[in-house]
Amino acid sequence: MANIQTEITAINAKFDQAFNTKKAAEIGQLYDVNAAVMPAPAGEAVLGRPAIETFFAGLMSAGVIDHQLTLVEAVEDGNLAYQRGHWSGAMIDRQGVRQTFGGNVHLVYRKQADGGWKAVTHIWN
Repeated sequence: MANIQTEITAINAKFDQAFNTKKAAEIGQLYDVNAAVMPAPAGEAVLGRPAIETFFAGLMSAGVIDHQLTLVEAVEDGNLAYQRGHWSGAMIDRQGVRQTFGGNVHLVYRKQADGGWKAVTHIWN
């Protein structure tokens, strides 16, 4: 059985791959059906898998590219786990200049009946 750091690193890789290939539905599958995404800065919570897919599709359509999640710490406690880490991304502005940005990220996961993990809360700044 893989440890939680390995499992969350694999989830991060799936997230980044789906984001960077503009597959919002694949991102949605990484979240619990009733998950909450709380975007920065102080955006309204995005509730439920369909809304989460729409939210990330909007970021992709807006031109966010090169998304990367980097795990700093992962802890498992029973059927819950959390990840603390960093995120980064970029956009190309109208003048063709690359703008990079990033910050801190925190996700809480719930173990599913099949033993896999799905995010239930995702927040970043």
